[in-house]
Amino acid sequence: MKTLTSLEQHPGCINTTLRIIGEKWTALILKELTTGPKTFSEIETLMDSISPRTLSQRLDKLEDESIIIKKVYCQHPPRYTYELTTKGQELETVLRKMAEWGAKYS
Repeated sequence: MKTLTSLEQHPGCINTTLRIIGEKWTALILKELTTGPKTFSEIETLMDSISPRTLSQRLDKLEDESIIIKKVYCQHPPRYTYELTTKGQELETVLRKMAEWGAKYS
């Protein structure tokens, strides 16, 4: 069995990843964005029972970390779509492995 430190190329890199995507709902938001850009209301509908405030906070954090990009599609009132950046698209492998593990042990 590998030890945690043997998994990390740099000390603390797993902690860094969890700081960005480890909060409740974040991985599920990313999963929805792997299929393409979505509006806030589309994500909210797909994420049964997430509060708008929580969704907004998670999207802001993902944008701050350059995982997603917010693009204006309507000026008045301001409306946006959210999509994965290249950095965010690289997380699809992580999400796929999480899904495989969950399917295996559910």
